[in-house]
This record gives sequence, structure tokens and C-alpha cells, in this order.
Amino acid sequence: MREIIIGGRSITVSHVKTETTEYGDIQRYRIDVSGSDAVTHLSSLRSSPNIDARVMASVIDTELLLGYEGSAESGLLRDPGIRAWRDQHRPLIEQALDRLRDEMKDLPPEPVSDVERLLLRAFDINANDEVRGA
Repeated sequence: MREIIIGGRSITVSHVKTETTEYGDIQRYRIDVSGSDAVTHLSSLRSSPNIDARVMASVIDTELLLGYEGSAESGLLRDPGIRAWRDQHRPLIEQALDRLRDEMKDLPPEPVSDVERLLLRAFDINANDEVRGA
């Protein structure tokens, strides 16, 4: 479990389970925000279940900042209180995301599965290059 506090709310990420598939291990995480009953989940194709800066950055970016289509119905942003908090504290959330991205620079590279390597080749990206914004 890992927690980050932003603007008076804690965002807690817990590892739920690992699913082994033909494509590699899929890690399942649960995301809770204090002061809300809204819960969501994140899945990530990665071998390690550790909740490191990569996982936390992904949670903040996808679940709070991007506001992807459908998040208002099924994600954390379905809670109007979280949406209002996000809008009010967006600069603090973005600063926390920047700190996590800085922390990510010190992490060892993630192992790349054969399937990921094929996808990277399909998009003409070297597997050793850092993929920004992913």
C-alpha cells in the first residue's frame, strides 16, 4: 500500500492481485480517496506488484487529471466532491505528479515483455528508450 496526501485528501493505492496471462503479469490495484466512497481500479502490465512512483503517477494522471470518457460514471470522478476537489487543487495535484515523475527517474527500467517489444517495434520505438507520457 502507498499513500500520498494532496490538498487535504489522501490517495491510497493497494495491490489487489496479480494475474498471469500469456502476455505477462497484470497487476491489479485499488484506488481510494479519503472523504469519498468512490473506489476505482487500475490494471498494469508489469512484473512487479510494487506500488512505486510509476504506479502512483499513473493513478494520479489517469484517474484524477485526464478525466477520460467514462470516469464520471465509473471512476473516482463520479463523486462530485472529488471533481470539485480536483478542480480546486489541480496545481497541487500537478506538482505531486511532477515529484513522482522525478522519483521515477531514479527507478530501474521496467522489464519489457515479448508482446511489449513487438508493439514497440510496430510503432518504431526502441525498447530501451524511455516512453514519455505512457
